[in-house]
Amino acid sequence: MLLRCLLFLVCLTSALLSLSQESGKANPRVPAAKPLAVVSKGGTVYVAGDVHNPMGVSIGNTGPITVLKILAMAEGVNPTASLHKAKIIRKGEYGPTEVPIDLKEILAGKAPDVTLQAGDILFVPRSSSKSAPPQTTLREPLRRSPL
Repeated sequence: MLLRCLLFLVCLTSALLSLSQESGKANPRVPAAKPLAVVSKGGTVYVAGDVHNPMGVSIGNTGPITVLKILAMAEGVNPTASLHKAKIIRKGEYGPTEVPIDLKEILAGKAPDVTLQAGDILFVPRSSSKSAPPQTTLREPLRRSPL
């Protein structure tokens, strides 16, 4: 925010100097405004897997992003999601580490919401039992027709 204010003051001062130098002319030139470039220093967190809208979210000035916040931004989980087997994949000093989390417990308020760090990936796997086609049983034995 301070950087943005300083850039604004520099542009404003430059414009005022140009106008004061050209004020004696018939048609003084007004310099065109340049858009300010704001660089985010926060990083990005990602949500992937069996969610409605997998995405990456910049955590610049939005404050901390938690598991519940990023799930809300991803429009929730699909009905086939395995809530007990979700994990946060986090880059560590010696490679990626996996932090298991139980989304069902967090959603029920029985476990604390976890704050995500820059570069984290919240992965929600698909449940093999929820996504398997339903099994049907035959009530009558199959009858073969005589040949």
